[in-house]
Amino acid sequence: MDIVGGTGGTGLHARKHHKGSANNHADDTDDSHPQSPHRRRSRRYSRYLPSFLHSEVGVAFEIVVVFLVCGFLLGYLVLSHQHRHVMHFISDPLGHLRLHGRAGFRHHFYSGQPRTVTVVLPSVVNPKNRKRRLDSIFETWGPNARAIYVVHNVSEFPQADHHAVISEKSQPEDPYSYPQILLVPPSISFNDGLPRLNYVIRTVYEKVNPDFAFFVNDHTFVIPEHLCKYLEDKHPEEDMYHGHAMKNQKDIFNSGAAGYVLSRKTMQSLVQAWDKEDPTCLLKNGAKWLQGNPGLVTSKCLKEVLHVEAVDTRYHGKYHRFHAFPLTRVVSGAVDDWYKKKHEDMDKMMKTDASYNHLDSGVGCCAQETISFHYVEYSESRALFSTREALIENPHMTDHELKKEMIAKWPKDFKEIGGYSRGLPKEENKDDWETLLIVMRRISSRHTQREC
Repeated sequence: MDIVGGTGGTGLHARKHHKGSANNHADDTDDSHPQSPHRRRSRRYSRYLPSFLHSEVGVAFEIVVVFLVCGFLLGYLVLSHQHRHVMHFISDPLGHLRLHGRAGFRHHFYSGQPRTVTVVLPSVVNPKNRKRRLDSIFETWGPNARAIYVVHNVSEFPQADHHAVISEKSQPEDPYSYPQILLVPPSISFNDGLPRLNYVIRTVYEKVNPDFAFFVNDHTFVIPEHLCKYLEDKHPEEDMYHGHAMKNQKDIFNSGAAGYVLSRKTMQSLVQAWDKEDPTCLLKNGAKWLQGNPGLVTSKCLKEVLHVEAVDTRYHGKYHRFHAFPLTRVVSGAVDDWYKKKHEDMDKMMKTDASYNHLDSGVGCCAQETISFHYVEYSESRALFSTREALIENPHMTDHELKKEMIAKWPKDFKEIGGYSRGLPKEENKDDWETLLIVMRRISSRHTQREC
């Protein structure tokens, strides 16, 4: 019987050996299995790898690891390109690990500088209750909004003393923990409104350097998730002076009560104008009432020197996002006449339409993405925050349940409500309650919540 190729007639042929292969097996690649994924792995290096990596399972593991690494890098690039809408990548991991948690303070994880901070200036209304308002902000929206309290003495918010103080001589021990306090130097008194605002803007720009800063006072209630959503498509290197625009004779300014947003570029431009001692921006010899209304001076500087103007920030050109009065008053339409008059003929002074000239009440008062209300005292702040949280957790709550929730939590005593706010409608007033519940649901939707 013929023997073919020395394989005993099996039809298999002996593998051809390359010249010199007998002396170099240790250095050659393994060709004994042409379809094996290891056929090109050098035996010299394979001996140092874990044995399971020599198998198909090992190859699959390697592929998964490479895929995850590439995905991580791609995700990082995408988030960076989108201006850090969600900042979960840590630029200083050791800095985060060595910090210990503090009750009530939120520890934020982000790369680079914060996307936004909310700067809480002192309100001139009912100053004796300021500490209570700061405490309620601390317990409600402040940590998520990265609140920075502007104080003349650390006793106004002692919880942040020693670890979260920004001053001429110090930086926060824990820069990722909020709220923080910005300590105004003794040379600036409580009544020095303009010098204080200039110092605060400069300090926020130079020492915190956020993409955007939202300037409010301690009577303002802020919905930080809606602020994040509003800023989603905004760029910090473009000028921004956004809020609730109103008129003052021939000038347009944003309400300081409702709050206004400045971008990094705009804060930088203001600081440069002050360094050049521009007389319009510093107003050293201006009238005393202007010194006490720093927002008007700042808006004048922005418009006349920096050519940055207030704009229509309404949702779909109809529903206001920033409000200078509390929820109950904007829904009922019971706002002051001076406030209404400051909207008259606005379409002739700003790029907007005639609908801006009057304020809608009822269900048309407020955008779903409402960012702020004003004249909100400490008890109402807790009640509004708690009601929103309950609705977001349980959007299917009935009107009866929601009404009961609000009645149980809302302040009833005049001193707690405050002279500029209003209590809830009378329980038997069905029409007013129906409107209020609709608006409450609108501003508490899960679909508008964003982190940044």
